[in-house]
Amino acid sequence: MYMKKIAHIFILLTILAVASTATAQNNEYFIHTVSKGQTLYSISKMYGTTVKDIIDINPGSAAKIDIGQELKIRQSSNDNIQNDGKKAIFHTIKSGETLYRLGQMYKITPQEICAANPGLSISNFRSGEVILIPQRKKETPQTTAVLVKETKETPAEDPDNKNNIKIRTTHKVERNETLYSITRKYGITEDQLKRANPQENLDKAKLKKNAILNIPYPTKEAVQQKQEVVKGEPQEKSDAEIFRQMEELRDAAANKSSFDGIKVALILPFLLDSYAPNEQARMVEYYEGFLLAANKLKKEGYSFEINTYDSGKESNSLLPLINSGELDNMDLIIGALYPSHNKQLANFAKEKNIPLVIPFTSKEDEIFRNPMVYVVNTIQSYFFPEVIDHFFEEFPEPNVIFISDGTDNKKEFVDALKERLQQENAPYATLPLTAFFNAEYKQDSIITILQDTLSTMLLQDKNNLFIPISSSETTLATVLPVLHLMNNNDTVALPEYKLFGYPEWQIYASNMGSQIYEVDTYFYASFFSHPTLVETSEFRNDYTRWYNRNIQNTFPRYSMLGYDTGYTFLAAISKYSTDMPEKINELPSRLVQTGFKFERVNNWGGMVNKKIYFVRYKPEFVIDKIDFDKR
Repeated sequence: MYMKKIAHIFILLTILAVASTATAQNNEYFIHTVSKGQTLYSISKMYGTTVKDIIDINPGSAAKIDIGQELKIRQSSNDNIQNDGKKAIFHTIKSGETLYRLGQMYKITPQEICAANPGLSISNFRSGEVILIPQRKKETPQTTAVLVKETKETPAEDPDNKNNIKIRTTHKVERNETLYSITRKYGITEDQLKRANPQENLDKAKLKKNAILNIPYPTKEAVQQKQEVVKGEPQEKSDAEIFRQMEELRDAAANKSSFDGIKVALILPFLLDSYAPNEQARMVEYYEGFLLAANKLKKEGYSFEINTYDSGKESNSLLPLINSGELDNMDLIIGALYPSHNKQLANFAKEKNIPLVIPFTSKEDEIFRNPMVYVVNTIQSYFFPEVIDHFFEEFPEPNVIFISDGTDNKKEFVDALKERLQQENAPYATLPLTAFFNAEYKQDSIITILQDTLSTMLLQDKNNLFIPISSSETTLATVLPVLHLMNNNDTVALPEYKLFGYPEWQIYASNMGSQIYEVDTYFYASFFSHPTLVETSEFRNDYTRWYNRNIQNTFPRYSMLGYDTGYTFLAAISKYSTDMPEKINELPSRLVQTGFKFERVNNWGGMVNKKIYFVRYKPEFVIDKIDFDKR
């Protein structure tokens, strides 16, 4: 009796110690590890703090932060407020922690942790990962102590000889299984399992997938102990088991949802009560493209109820619409244009668990704290790392010559590219734009001087690339003719080279004539269409046939954006229901202008589009829209 009390007290003290550790982390700070595309601004928005506060407790971070760098984030400074008005708590996972133990630590269930972190999975539940800890609306007393019963297990004959242990069966280890989960499955103790498998060295080695383990018969005492567990007492489950259960629940919810005729709210500023012809025309074209997508999907067997609302001017509030209850039963909301409207819709979507698609602006802070938000227009801080990764994929062994015109409006991108070039030990240099144009010299003199300079800068067996630091039409129009003439000048045999640039080039590429093809020009873009591409030509024909007019010459083309977002999200919500976040990227690509590759910005936040194309104007006078995800 005395020993039982000691054991019980020991466990309670352990629980208190764990709770003390949790409190220390909650009330002081937690650790965030910087990942690709994150900035101090985006990190501050994730945690509801300020850039200044992060800098204050992380000396040196104002100048630069690197991927993999650890930052302290003050827990008490966050203003992440849940729907019930309570402040959110963040936790950095430590080695050895499990969902079950975190649930005990914070007095919530593992399932509640998973629900608050839809981006969390067995693959990223690891040390250093930050998760959101939800706070219960109403605290209810819980019994977390476990009754410990003393048992004396009868050892098998000659415990050092596994052949004298009666083997019941064998077990093939599956991915993510643990000693704990296997012993629970067969009603044996870890000590029994270890003694039945001395060759596996289970005390020190990790379980290996596909390893074959001997499973002994349980002892009478072990069976008795299992039977004496208090009925209804929570049993510890492995992380793999919990995530599998959550996936099954999500699939069940998706299967139960009847999406035969989904309800969609499309909220756009048609500005019916004001005069803004350009903006009105863009929104009308977006709507018309959206209807073309819906019509195509209806022919494929889908059914929709599309409810369209005029959000009006930016100064208008959407709260009357939200409070009217009209949006409560929607399965999907698309819109709006203005950040103030999107913030109101995002709060509503989070409360009602309705996916919200923001198709226009990328400056939406709500994505960092709202799991229901999808941002179509790629956020710049996530944009550049994707471009640079694809750059090295397309151009291995690069040798870059940057061209500066003094304005250098693409300096941020170029600085990021230079940093990666340095990491890869790739050579680069910078030339002034005046090297390509000087009023004191004739063009043939410029070519001769430039060829002499480039004869030492361009390298054999390298991917030589000229990259202006400005996206302006003037810079492109200055550089392109000179590069073209050098290509056709036989006086000096220079190594091959290409021109690489920016999304804006698609606006004035047609003004550059054949030279943009002959120089072998590339640029990156998150959207691109061209009359010579099959999908563009087919869409233009459909649009003209339906609406009896041509598409506006804007970038992006809003009718195509309406079609691409409409087709993708109407199909995804119909096909996948609540599984849309996990499966939207599995949809077949049948898009015209804008591609989609969605990823969560963090475990509790929304989905950002990271799709990037490279567009190549080839010397064969063919345009190639390079999709790296299809290679």
